[in-house]
Amino acid sequence: MARWMLTALLALLVAAPAHAEILRIEPGVYSVIQEPSLPVRGQHQSHVVARYGQPLERHATVGGNRPLHPPITRWDYDGFSVVFEGPLVLHSVIHGPHTPPPR
Repeated sequence: MARWMLTALLALLVAAPAHAEILRIEPGVYSVIQEPSLPVRGQHQSHVVARYGQPLERHATVGGNRPLHPPITRWDYDGFSVVFEGPLVLHSVIHGPHTPPPR
């Protein structure tokens, strides 16, 4: 029974439509837009690597030392960054004209 439930859960996760919400910030204007080509909240790091390849840079993890401070990691790709809480995507960020390039 447990195996069937796990299979059903995995099928639901794979079948769920994927899209990313993007917060576009310009001076005085804030908006969130949908971008289906970027990693979405809840995806595992292994899925991100499988789809987008290895990042240009992996920043050191911060936090994780207390329950209210979960481990946060950022990976930089060409044109966007992915922020993880533990092994799961928290946000994807498109590099724009006001975003400093990755170090």
